[in-house]
Amino acid sequence: MTNPLTLDIHNLRLSFKHWSGTTKVLHGIDLCVAPGERVALVGESGSGKSVTSRIVLGTMQDVRSARINGKIAFEGRDLSSMTAAERRALRGRDISMIFQDPTSALNPVFRIGELFHEVLQRRDRQITMEEARRRAAELLKEVSIEDAERVLDSYSFQLSGGLNQRVMIAMALINEPRLLLADEPGTALDVTVQAQTLALMRDLTDRLGTSVLFISHNLGVVREFADRIYVIYRGNIVERGPTAAIFDSPEHPYTKALLSAIPRLTGGGLPEIEEHSPAFSDPLVTHGDTHQTHGKDH
Repeated sequence: MTNPLTLDIHNLRLSFKHWSGTTKVLHGIDLCVAPGERVALVGESGSGKSVTSRIVLGTMQDVRSARINGKIAFEGRDLSSMTAAERRALRGRDISMIFQDPTSALNPVFRIGELFHEVLQRRDRQITMEEARRRAAELLKEVSIEDAERVLDSYSFQLSGGLNQRVMIAMALINEPRLLLADEPGTALDVTVQAQTLALMRDLTDRLGTSVLFISHNLGVVREFADRIYVIYRGNIVERGPTAAIFDSPEHPYTKALLSAIPRLTGGGLPEIEEHSPAFSDPLVTHGDTHQTHGKDH
């Protein structure tokens, strides 16, 4: 018997109720991540990437105006049928997330060591602060933080953006989750630190066998990290396939536009991405045949 997919999303729809009516944001997203696989969800800001990851994490369900439909399965378990308490039990233990802005995501009231202790209690309620600090220090060294004790005694606002990003990666992986949601990690960092951060994350997830859903607008970064790519445009998956196939033979005009917008060392202006659908709230038909993925049209 084969292992179930780590993440299996089928026909995911999201809309928001407001005073003037309803705004549809996701139009039936289908997406899957196999055990140990790194999958990227790529698109412009506002395309629906981050809300998809937050629905998987279970934080969008608390938004009263949100209307969520569809099926999300984690290792064969239907997340949508779980209680709020059951979803909370998964967060930080089996499913972790790296947020785009670590400085604002890390609670500034508590020291880094206290935050690690709280995360580790997700898996072991009896763990002591001393044991939590020891384990955190070991993992901080793995993400190239040599002065781990100083960092553990610091508040997030006392650390640089690069250090906070490494802290968040370590914090997300310290419980050895089976699924990591990474929402544009390193976007606010300079190019060199960003490359180092992603390399560290790739090495750690490989060693732990963690599946990754990587959210990004940067196809240049995705090319070095992801096994497969889903391209999202205005709440629709318009193309999917192995990373090499997407780069070598993109099919949808939007994917081609994204690829042409990757900055080149030769300079020159970036092309504008033309509109490919009449309105955000209208469903968009996928262009042509999608690339085959794991023998499953997903």
